[in-house]
Amino acid sequence: RAVLTDYSADVRVYCARALEWMAADVHYPMPCHRTLLSALTVSSQWTKTSCIAEAFKSQATLAENRRPMAMHDGLLKALANLALLEGMNDTDTRASAIAALEMISREPAARKFMVQNELVMTALTHASFKKDPVGQNNEGSPSFLVKEALKNLANDM
Repeated sequence: RAVLTDYSADVRVYCARALEWMAADVHYPMPCHRTLLSALTVSSQWTKTSCIAEAFKSQATLAENRRPMAMHDGLLKALANLALLEGMNDTDTRASAIAALEMISREPAARKFMVQNELVMTALTHASFKKDPVGQNNEGSPSFLVKEALKNLANDM
């Protein structure tokens, strides 16, 4: 909770970075995985750094984490909220959240949770209308990842 409540911005950033580091090492089925997902979900409310979105992205890179992420209470909503950020300084956060959503959508068992989440579908639809900067429309670009996620989810709608 220090990411949200500490008076010092430096402490908040340090705590967010610590969660990002933990996300690289804690994976399903470790007993503390659920606790990490809860901490990331709560901490996603503080958006002054991209660390939490990067942590979600790191978690979603491993297939075994994707279903637990989709099933975790509030996590998809948190990711969707990060994907919907509109600020000038939110580009990295938004891109990481979209990448995490796309990776989670690759897991067939996670798709039903995603298509039933109105905010996830809103975020993906909203992002599908965004233009990538010139020369960035490649396989790793947010618009490409959004299209892939929507294709993955299409059969489960």
